[in-house]
Amino acid sequence: MKTIERLGPFSIAQNRNTIHLRWTNRNTGKQESQSFGRDFERAREEAIRRLAAMASPDDVAERPSDPTFEELWFFYRREKKKTLSAGRARRLDELYKLYFKSSLAQVPASKLSPAIRAMSERMLDGWIGDDRDTSRGGRHLPLSPNTIEDIVNIARAALNFLLEEQIVSGPSPIAPIRIPGRTAPIDRDPKGRHVSFEEIGALIDACEFPHHLHMLLLDLGCAARSGGFIDMTAEQILWDFDALDMLPIGMKQTMKYRPIVPVTGPMRWAVAEAASTAGRDRKLIHFRAQGLTGRNGTQIIHRIAKRALGSQADKVNWYSIRHTLIDFLEMRVPARSLSALAGHVAALDTRERRQLRQSDGSETTRIYLRAKLEHLDPIRRTLEIEWWPEIQKHCKTDLKLGGSASEQAWLDAKQMHNPRKYLISK
Repeated sequence: MKTIERLGPFSIAQNRNTIHLRWTNRNTGKQESQSFGRDFERAREEAIRRLAAMASPDDVAERPSDPTFEELWFFYRREKKKTLSAGRARRLDELYKLYFKSSLAQVPASKLSPAIRAMSERMLDGWIGDDRDTSRGGRHLPLSPNTIEDIVNIARAALNFLLEEQIVSGPSPIAPIRIPGRTAPIDRDPKGRHVSFEEIGALIDACEFPHHLHMLLLDLGCAARSGGFIDMTAEQILWDFDALDMLPIGMKQTMKYRPIVPVTGPMRWAVAEAASTAGRDRKLIHFRAQGLTGRNGTQIIHRIAKRALGSQADKVNWYSIRHTLIDFLEMRVPARSLSALAGHVAALDTRERRQLRQSDGSETTRIYLRAKLEHLDPIRRTLEIEWWPEIQKHCKTDLKLGGSASEQAWLDAKQMHNPRKYLISK
């Protein structure tokens, strides 16, 4: 008999052409089963119905008094999925596979606290989880105390959240578990270092491909977080407002805000080139008309830095560029403008962002909506007058800061993107 799927204490198995739902009777300790012919979905629905009965406050007789972590996790994952982004949901699945399945799955709720402590001790001793893919990045390195604490708190929440929501009852909540060595953000080694104007010029000159140059110039002009441009599409360009909306359509805003950023200096022709050559997926940063994926953004800056700076390329990355620009602007623009650019606060609400994207192209509408972006004006002036001219002094690449070539490229790309709006604006 082959097991097809496990749902808490229930397993759906197949024997020849017959589907069986199997479980262990907690009162007798014997295994029981129910047959469903060839109907896999009906067997799965019955398993979910029985699980719901276990956790239902109205059906205490069928509910286990001391559920295992595996049973707790099923309900925790189901309840939390309603409020989680797709990325966070994948993160929960990854944590269960790497850490919880081998260390906690069969542990009763009453014994979870010491089991979680034992798991954290294994992590502190260098355990990085079971069946981990260590072929890329630093995944083979020991976990930091901060990461361990995050994993431990998620394991605690699997019980504490269900107790709070009255989905299960009986076991005591798990108290906070302190992880030695945890550091505050200010105490940690920075991920990158500041770069000088000479180094920025060398980075620009070292770009061998258009998409490398596009991504570097865009990041130099807005201090986006790592990976901010990888999933960006041409539809996020606000042509009427000389700005980019960093929040992809359909993506939920998080505490790390995706801001609206100004398009200045060489960003104008870089955005125009990228939008004009975008492929069917409409990704702004692309190679051969196809958007980038995975860790491509990280690989790009590492290759550019190594080519430009050689042995001095250590800790030169997107973090370096972001914080170099932020520190440059700190004493030159109002704190509110800088916080909005950096994504530390939300300058616009959801309705206002939608209005910017749905602008009808009329002059009256543009005047009204431009007022919503007044916080970007000090940043525009500083970048145009000080930042980009200083960079041009240290690079051989023509950034097209003078003349009308950059402006014309922007207008041509705008007309290609939406001819009707372009004609209205003229």
